[in-house]
Amino acid sequence: MRLILAGLAALAGIYLAILLLVFVFQRQFLYFPGQSVPPPSYLDQMGIESVVIRSGADGDLRSLWRKPTKPDSPVILLFHGNAGSHFDRVPVYQALAGDGAAVLGVGYPGYGGNTGAANEMELFQTAQKNYDWLIRKGIKAERIIIVGESLGSGVAANLASHVDAAGLIMVAAYSGMDDMAQRQFPFFPARWLVKDRYRSIERIDRINMPLIWIHGTKDELIPFAMGQRLFDAAKNPKTAFPIKDAGHNDLWDKGIGKIIRDVAIKLVSGVAAKKPVS
Repeated sequence: MRLILAGLAALAGIYLAILLLVFVFQRQFLYFPGQSVPPPSYLDQMGIESVVIRSGADGDLRSLWRKPTKPDSPVILLFHGNAGSHFDRVPVYQALAGDGAAVLGVGYPGYGGNTGAANEMELFQTAQKNYDWLIRKGIKAERIIIVGESLGSGVAANLASHVDAAGLIMVAAYSGMDDMAQRQFPFFPARWLVKDRYRSIERIDRINMPLIWIHGTKDELIPFAMGQRLFDAAKNPKTAFPIKDAGHNDLWDKGIGKIIRDVAIKLVSGVAAKKPVS
Protein backbone atom coordinates (compact mmCIF):
# COMPACT_ATOMS: atom_id res chain seq x y z
CA MET A 1 0.00 0.00 0.00
CA ARG A 2 2.86 2.37 0.81
CA LEU A 3 4.41 1.67 -2.57
CA ILE A 4 1.09 2.40 -4.29
CA LEU A 5 0.64 5.64 -2.38
CA ALA A 6 4.22 6.66 -3.09
CA GLY A 7 3.71 5.92 -6.78
CA LEU A 8 0.50 7.95 -6.88
CA ALA A 9 2.22 10.82 -5.10
CA ALA A 10 5.06 10.73 -7.62
CA LEU A 11 2.62 10.73 -10.53
CA ALA A 12 0.73 13.63 -8.98
CA GLY A 13 4.01 15.52 -8.55
CA ILE A 14 4.94 14.92 -12.20
CA TYR A 15 1.46 16.01 -13.32
CA LEU A 16 1.64 19.23 -11.30
CA ALA A 17 5.18 19.94 -12.54
CA ILE A 18 4.07 19.55 -16.17
CA LEU A 19 1.01 21.68 -15.45
CA LEU A 20 3.21 24.41 -14.01
CA LEU A 21 5.51 24.33 -17.04
CA VAL A 22 2.55 24.56 -19.42
CA PHE A 23 1.17 27.53 -17.47
CA VAL A 24 4.47 29.41 -17.22
CA PHE A 25 5.52 28.88 -20.83
CA GLN A 26 2.06 28.90 -22.42
CA ARG A 27 2.80 31.84 -24.73
CA GLN A 28 5.71 29.89 -26.22
CA PHE A 29 3.16 27.19 -27.08
CA LEU A 30 0.70 29.72 -28.50
CA TYR A 31 2.80 32.11 -30.61
CA PHE A 32 5.29 31.06 -33.27
CA PRO A 33 6.71 34.30 -34.69
CA GLY A 34 8.89 34.29 -37.78
CA GLN A 35 11.77 36.76 -37.74
CA SER A 36 13.04 36.76 -41.31
CA VAL A 37 12.86 40.18 -42.99
CA PRO A 38 13.29 40.34 -46.77
CA PRO A 39 15.38 43.09 -48.38
CA PRO A 40 13.58 46.30 -49.42
CA SER A 41 14.18 45.40 -53.07
CA TYR A 42 11.87 42.38 -52.69
CA LEU A 43 9.02 44.52 -51.37
CA ASP A 44 9.61 47.08 -54.13
CA GLN A 45 9.28 44.36 -56.77
CA MET A 46 6.01 43.28 -55.19
CA GLY A 47 4.64 46.82 -55.03
CA ILE A 48 4.44 46.69 -51.24
CA GLU A 49 5.70 49.23 -48.73
CA SER A 50 6.81 48.71 -45.13
CA VAL A 51 5.05 51.42 -43.10
CA VAL A 52 5.51 52.63 -39.53
CA ILE A 53 2.29 52.22 -37.57
CA ARG A 54 3.71 53.17 -34.21
CA SER A 55 7.03 54.77 -33.37
CA GLY A 56 8.46 54.35 -29.88
CA ALA A 57 11.65 54.45 -27.88
CA ASP A 58 12.00 50.67 -28.12
CA GLY A 59 11.57 50.61 -31.88
CA ASP A 60 8.95 50.86 -34.59
CA LEU A 61 5.90 48.69 -35.14
CA ARG A 62 5.65 48.12 -38.89
CA SER A 63 3.03 46.65 -41.20
CA LEU A 64 2.94 46.11 -44.97
CA TRP A 65 0.91 48.40 -47.23
CA ARG A 66 -0.27 47.79 -50.76
CA LYS A 67 -1.80 50.98 -52.15
CA PRO A 68 -5.16 50.89 -53.95
CA THR A 69 -5.17 51.36 -57.69
CA LYS A 70 -8.78 52.55 -57.76
CA PRO A 71 -10.14 55.39 -55.60
CA ASP A 72 -13.27 53.57 -54.40
CA SER A 73 -11.80 50.09 -54.06
CA PRO A 74 -11.92 48.07 -50.82
CA VAL A 75 -9.19 48.44 -48.22
CA ILE A 76 -8.47 45.08 -46.64
CA LEU A 77 -7.11 45.14 -43.08
CA LEU A 78 -5.65 41.66 -42.67
CA PHE A 79 -4.72 39.94 -39.41
CA HIS A 80 -2.73 36.83 -40.28
CA GLY A 81 -2.48 33.45 -38.61
CA ASN A 82 0.02 32.25 -36.08
CA ALA A 83 3.21 30.95 -37.65
CA GLY A 84 5.63 33.13 -39.62
CA SER A 85 4.94 36.84 -40.00
CA HIS A 86 3.32 39.41 -42.25
CA PHE A 87 6.32 39.13 -44.59
CA ASP A 88 5.40 35.50 -45.33
CA ARG A 89 1.98 36.67 -46.54
CA VAL A 90 3.21 38.99 -49.30
CA PRO A 91 1.85 36.67 -52.07
CA VAL A 92 -1.51 36.68 -50.24
CA TYR A 93 -1.55 40.49 -50.15
CA GLN A 94 -0.81 40.58 -53.87
CA ALA A 95 -3.61 38.14 -54.61
CA LEU A 96 -6.12 40.13 -52.55
CA ALA A 97 -5.08 43.33 -54.33
CA GLY A 98 -5.67 41.78 -57.75
CA ASP A 99 -8.82 43.82 -58.44
CA GLY A 100 -7.32 47.11 -57.31
CA ALA A 101 -7.94 46.77 -53.59
CA ALA A 102 -5.58 48.10 -50.98
CA VAL A 103 -4.18 45.76 -48.33
CA LEU A 104 -2.71 46.59 -44.95
CA GLY A 105 -1.00 43.40 -43.72
CA VAL A 106 -0.73 43.89 -39.98
CA GLY A 107 2.65 43.26 -38.37
CA TYR A 108 2.40 41.86 -34.85
CA PRO A 109 4.70 42.75 -31.93
CA GLY A 110 7.57 40.27 -31.86
CA TYR A 111 6.92 39.12 -35.43
CA GLY A 112 8.96 39.93 -38.54
CA GLY A 113 11.50 42.20 -36.87
CA ASN A 114 8.96 44.16 -34.82
CA THR A 115 9.92 44.85 -31.22
CA GLY A 116 7.90 43.64 -28.28
CA ALA A 117 6.17 40.33 -27.63
CA ALA A 118 2.78 39.04 -28.68
CA ASN A 119 -0.04 38.71 -26.19
CA GLU A 120 -3.77 39.36 -26.30
CA MET A 121 -3.68 42.96 -25.12
CA GLU A 122 -0.72 43.86 -27.34
CA LEU A 123 -2.45 42.41 -30.41
CA PHE A 124 -5.71 44.18 -29.61
CA GLN A 125 -3.86 47.49 -29.28
CA THR A 126 -1.94 46.80 -32.48
CA ALA A 127 -5.20 46.17 -34.31
CA GLN A 128 -6.57 49.52 -33.18
CA LYS A 129 -3.39 51.35 -34.17
CA ASN A 130 -3.48 49.85 -37.67
CA TYR A 131 -7.15 50.77 -38.06
CA ASP A 132 -6.43 54.31 -36.84
CA TRP A 133 -3.54 54.55 -39.33
CA LEU A 134 -5.98 53.90 -42.18
CA ILE A 135 -8.44 56.47 -40.85
CA ARG A 136 -5.66 59.08 -40.57
CA LYS A 137 -4.84 58.44 -44.22
CA GLY A 138 -8.35 59.62 -45.06
CA ILE A 139 -9.79 56.18 -45.75
CA LYS A 140 -13.43 56.04 -44.75
CA ALA A 141 -14.65 53.23 -42.51
CA GLU A 142 -17.17 52.09 -45.14
CA ARG A 143 -14.27 51.10 -47.41
CA ILE A 144 -12.48 49.00 -44.78
CA ILE A 145 -12.89 45.22 -44.75
CA ILE A 146 -11.55 43.58 -41.58
CA VAL A 147 -10.14 40.11 -42.27
CA GLY A 148 -8.86 37.73 -39.59
CA GLU A 149 -7.37 34.31 -40.22
CA SER A 150 -6.96 31.63 -37.53
CA LEU A 151 -5.20 33.38 -34.61
CA GLY A 152 -5.98 36.70 -36.30
CA SER A 153 -9.72 35.97 -36.31
CA GLY A 154 -9.84 36.62 -32.56
CA VAL A 155 -8.01 39.92 -33.04
CA ALA A 156 -10.31 40.89 -35.91
CA ALA A 157 -13.47 40.03 -33.96
CA ASN A 158 -12.41 42.22 -31.05
CA LEU A 159 -11.67 45.16 -33.34
CA ALA A 160 -14.93 44.74 -35.25
CA SER A 161 -16.89 44.76 -31.99
CA HIS A 162 -16.11 48.45 -31.38
CA VAL A 163 -15.25 50.12 -34.71
CA ASP A 164 -17.10 50.76 -37.95
CA ALA A 165 -16.24 48.96 -41.17
CA ALA A 166 -17.91 47.62 -44.31
CA GLY A 167 -17.66 44.05 -43.08
CA LEU A 168 -15.80 41.36 -41.17
CA ILE A 169 -14.39 38.25 -42.83
CA MET A 170 -13.34 35.45 -40.47
CA VAL A 171 -11.23 32.61 -41.86
CA ALA A 172 -10.82 29.40 -39.85
CA ALA A 173 -12.17 31.16 -36.77
CA TYR A 174 -12.29 29.72 -33.25
CA SER A 175 -14.71 30.43 -30.41
CA GLY A 176 -11.97 31.21 -27.88
CA MET A 177 -8.38 30.30 -27.16
CA ASP A 178 -9.48 28.69 -23.91
CA ASP A 179 -11.64 26.29 -25.93
CA MET A 180 -8.69 25.59 -28.22
CA ALA A 181 -6.35 25.00 -25.27
CA GLN A 182 -8.74 22.50 -23.70
CA ARG A 183 -8.93 20.69 -27.01
CA GLN A 184 -5.14 20.57 -27.35
CA PHE A 185 -4.50 19.60 -23.70
CA PRO A 186 -7.52 17.49 -22.67
CA PHE A 187 -5.77 16.01 -19.62
CA PHE A 188 -5.20 19.43 -18.02
CA PRO A 189 -7.66 22.09 -16.80
CA ALA A 190 -6.27 24.18 -19.66
CA ARG A 191 -9.42 26.24 -20.08
CA TRP A 192 -8.88 27.88 -16.70
CA LEU A 193 -5.15 28.49 -17.11
CA VAL A 194 -5.11 30.39 -20.40
CA LYS A 195 -3.91 33.99 -20.13
CA ASP A 196 -4.72 35.08 -23.71
CA ARG A 197 -8.32 34.00 -24.15
CA TYR A 198 -9.50 35.76 -27.36
CA ARG A 199 -13.14 35.04 -26.49
CA SER A 200 -14.72 35.80 -29.86
CA ILE A 201 -17.85 33.90 -28.83
CA GLU A 202 -18.50 36.62 -26.22
CA ARG A 203 -18.04 39.45 -28.74
CA ILE A 204 -19.63 38.11 -31.91
CA ASP A 205 -23.15 39.33 -31.07
CA ARG A 206 -21.80 42.87 -30.53
CA ILE A 207 -20.54 43.11 -34.10
CA ASN A 208 -22.81 45.37 -36.15
CA MET A 209 -21.56 44.77 -39.66
CA PRO A 210 -21.96 42.00 -42.26
CA LEU A 211 -20.08 38.84 -41.32
CA ILE A 212 -18.50 36.41 -43.75
CA TRP A 213 -17.25 33.09 -42.36
CA ILE A 214 -14.88 30.85 -44.36
CA HIS A 215 -13.85 27.47 -42.96
CA GLY A 216 -12.54 24.16 -44.25
CA THR A 217 -14.90 21.28 -43.56
CA LYS A 218 -11.93 19.06 -42.66
CA ASP A 219 -9.95 21.57 -40.63
CA GLU A 220 -7.73 19.43 -38.43
CA LEU A 221 -6.70 22.25 -36.06
CA ILE A 222 -9.81 24.38 -35.54
CA PRO A 223 -12.87 22.15 -35.96
CA PHE A 224 -15.48 23.23 -38.46
CA ALA A 225 -18.10 22.79 -35.70
CA MET A 226 -16.31 25.38 -33.55
CA GLY A 227 -16.44 27.92 -36.36
CA GLN A 228 -20.08 27.00 -36.97
CA ARG A 229 -20.89 27.72 -33.33
CA LEU A 230 -19.34 31.18 -33.67
CA PHE A 231 -21.18 31.85 -36.92
CA ASP A 232 -24.53 30.77 -35.45
CA ALA A 233 -24.11 33.22 -32.57
CA ALA A 234 -23.53 36.19 -34.90
CA LYS A 235 -26.11 38.71 -36.00
CA ASN A 236 -27.46 38.96 -39.52
CA PRO A 237 -26.50 39.72 -42.21
CA LYS A 238 -24.05 36.85 -42.32
CA THR A 239 -22.83 34.45 -44.96
CA ALA A 240 -21.01 31.13 -44.66
CA PHE A 241 -18.56 29.67 -47.15
CA PRO A 242 -17.79 26.09 -46.13
CA ILE A 243 -14.79 24.96 -48.18
CA LYS A 244 -15.40 21.30 -48.89
CA ASP A 245 -12.59 18.91 -47.98
CA ALA A 246 -10.23 21.78 -47.06
CA GLY A 247 -8.04 21.61 -43.98
CA HIS A 248 -6.48 24.41 -41.97
CA ASN A 249 -3.44 25.26 -44.08
CA ASP A 250 -4.70 24.75 -47.63
CA LEU A 251 -7.55 27.25 -47.73
CA TRP A 252 -5.67 29.69 -49.96
CA ASP A 253 -4.89 26.84 -52.37
CA LYS A 254 -8.64 26.15 -52.48
CA GLY A 255 -9.36 29.64 -53.84
CA ILE A 256 -10.50 31.66 -50.84
CA GLY A 257 -8.56 34.65 -52.16
CA LYS A 258 -11.15 35.09 -54.91
CA ILE A 259 -13.98 34.68 -52.40
CA ILE A 260 -12.52 37.44 -50.22
CA ARG A 261 -11.94 39.75 -53.22
CA ASP A 262 -15.46 39.27 -54.56
CA VAL A 263 -17.10 39.69 -51.15
CA ALA A 264 -15.01 42.77 -50.37
CA ILE A 265 -16.14 44.46 -53.57
CA LYS A 266 -19.80 43.67 -52.84
CA LEU A 267 -19.57 44.86 -49.24
CA VAL A 268 -17.94 48.16 -50.17
CA SER A 269 -20.46 48.72 -52.93
CA GLY A 270 -23.23 48.08 -50.39
CA VAL A 271 -24.28 44.68 -51.72
CA ALA A 272 -23.74 42.31 -48.79
CA ALA A 273 -24.00 38.64 -49.70
CA LYS A 274 -27.08 36.97 -48.24
CA LYS A 275 -26.43 33.33 -49.01
CA PRO A 276 -27.62 31.25 -46.02
CA VAL A 277 -25.38 28.69 -44.38
CA SER A 278 -25.89 25.17 -45.68
